[in-house]
This record gives sequence, C-alpha cells and structure tokens, in this order.
Amino acid sequence: MNRNFKIQISNLKYLNLKFICLAMLYFGCTRDDICAPEASKTPLLIISFYNAENPQARKSVNGFTILREGDEFSLFSPVSTDSIAIPLFTGAYFTNYFFVANANDTLPKVDFVSFSYQREDEYINRACAFRTNFNNLEVTMEPTNQPTWIDQISIQSDSINARNQNEAHLYIYH
Repeated sequence: MNRNFKIQISNLKYLNLKFICLAMLYFGCTRDDICAPEASKTPLLIISFYNAENPQARKSVNGFTILREGDEFSLFSPVSTDSIAIPLFTGAYFTNYFFVANANDTLPKVDFVSFSYQREDEYINRACAFRTNFNNLEVTMEPTNQPTWIDQISIQSDSINARNQNEAHLYIYH
C-alpha cells in the first residue's frame, strides 16, 4: 500500500512538471514569436479574364491551367474560371509561365507569358520575417508552336503588394 502511495505522488509530480512546462510555453511566447495566419505573406498576382469581343464582360477560360517554364507539372489541375491568383518567383526579377486553355483537349491552346518586375522585401515581424512586394510589373507574350488564345493583356496595377490583394492586377482578354 505504501508503494502505491509513492507511485501516486510520483505521477502527481510528473503531472505538475508537464503543467509547468506548458504554462511556460504559453506565457513565454510574445506576439512576435507567432506568425498569425491573418498576417499577410508575399502577395499573389491576381488575373481576371474578359471577353475580347465585349470588354466589359467577364469570360471563363475552359480547361485552364498554368505551367511554369522548366517544370513538367502544372500549378493546378485544369479548371474553368474567370479569375486566378498566381505566385511570382521571389528569387528573380522575372517569372515565365505557359498559360494553357482547353488543357484536356488533344490540341490545347498555349500562350507563353513573361512577367518582369522589381522586388522589394518588407519586414513583417520576427516570426513572419519578410514578404516580397513587386513593383513596376511588365508583361510580354511570346509566340509558341501551338495555337494561342490570348488576344490582349492589360495591366491594371503595376504594383503587387499586401494592400491590393482584393482587386485584379491584370486583365486578360480572350
């Protein structure tokens, strides 16, 4: 019986030690130690698709997907959408993509789109570190060996940052 009492006291000491460690972890962290999910990270390039024949009307792209130059896999499975948010490469001053329409067809339509920009790193806090904002965005299209589908690209905002993530930066007319 004396032995069971010692085991129970030993278990209580272990439980108290766990509680103290958890309390130290909880109270030892400051706001800068945790990167809140709502903290803005590196912004995405937002693109809206419009009808080339009726420029005020949005128009979905069927079987749309994107491949980054040099990758053999697409960023996402083909979808039908009238807008998309995509990442720009933070390690260089350009990003090259193949924009593919009708990706599930035997002869998809492909456009090579090149984005060039200036990068600006912005400090968020100790836990989140930095985010990269993009300025002076420029877009060029280059011919491919396949049928194309993009008629025109219009830059709506040449600055991509955490403060303008609710509106399109580019309009693509097709």
